[in-house]
Amino acid sequence: MPPRHTSLPIPRRLRSAMAETEFEREGLLDGLTGQARRTRVDVLTALAADGVSTTTMRDAIDRDRLGLLLLERTLNPEDGWSMTSICEHTGQDPEIIAKWFRALGRPVSTDPDEEIYTDEDAEIAERIEGYRALGFSDDEMLPVVRAIGRGVLNMADALGSLIGEALLAAGEPEPETALRYAIEARRFAEHDALHLTHLVAVALADRIRSHAVAIEESSAGRLQGAQEVSVCFADLVGFTDLGENISAAELSEVAEQLAECATEVASRPVRLAKTIGDAVMLVSSDPVALLRAAVDLAGRWARADDGRPDVRIGLAIGTGVPHAGDWFGPPVNLASRVTTTARPGQVVVTAAVHDAVVEQVGEAEFRWRVAAPRRFKGIRGAQRLYRVTGM
Repeated sequence: MPPRHTSLPIPRRLRSAMAETEFEREGLLDGLTGQARRTRVDVLTALAADGVSTTTMRDAIDRDRLGLLLLERTLNPEDGWSMTSICEHTGQDPEIIAKWFRALGRPVSTDPDEEIYTDEDAEIAERIEGYRALGFSDDEMLPVVRAIGRGVLNMADALGSLIGEALLAAGEPEPETALRYAIEARRFAEHDALHLTHLVAVALADRIRSHAVAIEESSAGRLQGAQEVSVCFADLVGFTDLGENISAAELSEVAEQLAECATEVASRPVRLAKTIGDAVMLVSSDPVALLRAAVDLAGRWARADDGRPDVRIGLAIGTGVPHAGDWFGPPVNLASRVTTTARPGQVVVTAAVHDAVVEQVGEAEFRWRVAAPRRFKGIRGAQRLYRVTGM
C-alpha cells in the first residue's frame, strides 16, 4: 500500500510568515519595519480573512484609511448574500425588498449580484411574507418600516458619536486604534441590541394595551383610526437668529437640551412624539396630564438660567390620526399655530383644552388668563385662547 499522508494543521507562526510573504509580494508592506510592520500584517490578515481583495487593501493604504477599512468591515460584516440570492431564497419581488432596505437604511446596489448582505438581511426579507400573512398590505407596512428606519439611524448617529468623535479628534486613526474601536463598538452594538429588544418589546406591549382599551371602549367594537388627542408643541424663541451667532455644534446642543427637558417631563400617559429641530411635540389622551407636563417644561426651562433661548408652548385638543409613530390632523396643526402666539416662557392653550381640563380638575390647579382670540390660516373661525401657569 502506498504510504498514507495525513493533512496536518499549519502552525500559526508559519501561517503568519506565509501571509507576510504574500503581502510583501503584493507591495502592501513597503517601508514598514518593527511594530508598524507587525500591526500592518495583523490588519491585512484580518481583512483577507474577511474576503477583502489586495486591490482594495492597496487602495486603502494609498488613501491612508486602512484602519478605517478594518473598522467598517468589523462593524458591517457581509455573509455572501446578494439581492439576487435573497430574492431566490425568499421568493420576494426584488423591488419590494429594495424598498424595505432603503426604508431601513440598508444599501441597495445597482448590481443585484453584489454580495453585500448578511444573514440578518435575508431574515428581514423573509419577514415580509409574515407581515402579509397578518393581513397587512405593502402600502400599510412601508410607512411603519420607514419610521423604524428613521429611529434606527437616529440611534446609530447617537451611539456612533461616542466613538466617532474620539476617532476624529486625533485625525486619521492608526490601524491598532481602529482595531480597538472596532472591537469595542461591535461589543457595544451587540449589548445594546439586547437592551433595545427589551425596550421595543415593553413599549410595544404598552401600545397594544392602549389599543386594547380603545377597542373595548369603542361602541363599534373595533379600534378607530381617528381618536381624541391632546397635542403640545414647544419651540425655542429666536432659534434661527441664534444660529447666526453661535456654531452649529452649540446650536445642536441647545436643541438637545430641549429634547432632554421634554423627555424628563413626559411620563405616561404623556409621550414625546417627535423632535423637529428647534421644537418638540408631546401628545396624550389626557389633557390634564399634558398641561401639567407643559407647565413643568416651561418652569424647568426657565429655572436653568444659563443663557439658553426662551421656550414658548402651545396646546390644542381634537381628533387626530396616529400613523407610523407620528400624529396628524387638526389638533397638530392648531397646536403648532397656537405656539407662535405664546410669549417667551409662556404656555398658551385653546378654549377646548381649558374646558376639558376644568371639567376634570376644576379651576384651582392652574392660573388662567384669557388671551385675545386669534384667527389662524387654514382653521375656521377665531380661536379663544388662555395663557396658563401653575398655582
